[in-house]
Amino acid sequence: MIKSSEFIKGYTEIIVCALLYNKDDYIYNLVKTITAQNNGIIQITNPSLLIIMKKMAAEGKIRAYMGESELGADRKYYSLTELGRKYYSENYKAYLNSLETLKNMICGGNFNA
Repeated sequence: MIKSSEFIKGYTEIIVCALLYNKDDYIYNLVKTITAQNNGIIQITNPSLLIIMKKMAAEGKIRAYMGESELGADRKYYSLTELGRKYYSENYKAYLNSLETLKNMICGGNFNA
């Protein structure tokens, strides 16, 4: 099991864009979603994701705002900006192609390994 965010480091921004594309969310829930979508094989921590989110906010790809919670304290939510949507639409195919290239390189054409 891969427990390090290092494995997905180069892909974290595009993953965040994909998750925020249709709905705003907060860090804890994003971490839960990332872990759940890959059955816990790849995990990222709240602090690691927070660093990425701060970078993306500084670049204008996302914005943060305080949102009310029905279950307790207010939470900081994140939403994708137009710049973030543009980044996602311009780059998601390149990320998918890079994954396929990595698969070919690692498996050497033997996908049953």
